[in-house]
Amino acid sequence: MVPESHRRHRPRPTPSFLLEQQDQDAIAKRRVLMILRVLSGETPVTDAIEGTDISRQAYYLLEERALRAMMRALTPGADATIVMGPDPAMVRRIAELETRTKQLEQEKRRAERMLYLTRKVMPTGPMKSAHRGRPRKEPSSTRPGESVSSGATTRNSTGKPMSADDRDTDSTRRRSEGEPHGGTAS
Repeated sequence: MVPESHRRHRPRPTPSFLLEQQDQDAIAKRRVLMILRVLSGETPVTDAIEGTDISRQAYYLLEERALRAMMRALTPGADATIVMGPDPAMVRRIAELETRTKQLEQEKRRAERMLYLTRKVMPTGPMKSAHRGRPRKEPSSTRPGESVSSGATTRNSTGKPMSADDRDTDSTRRRSEGEPHGGTAS
């Protein structure tokens, strides 16, 4: 046996059935020849797609499809099964998908109609109430000498709730004016 590196490379002839049959589609024939030239190493992919209107990605998709078709055709027992017309499994799958598409379109129409009727019946208005969150608790009575905790709500002399900053400012003001320390002035 001759080592791999010393083998003489001979040009591979194009199969005669590809060149002689006139009834085959001319585009398909050119594509097959292009793919076989690339696969045999006669032509690089860049040179093969240069003269065509297909991209490198399209070439590789064609090559993959061709190889899958060859694998299907060369699978043992495939020659016993002569396929006439489209693949029955594919026809069944297409019918299933068409049925599913019709069902989904009908469901979509129902949902759109339900949304339309809901919008028609439901009044428009604010999405939030004027009172946000949980109502605040009133401060519990404190023992003499203790101030109201920072989380509690204190009311000023007008009865309005005061924040912690307002309480600090209010207690400073009262001390300077000599008012007693604590809740509201009586």
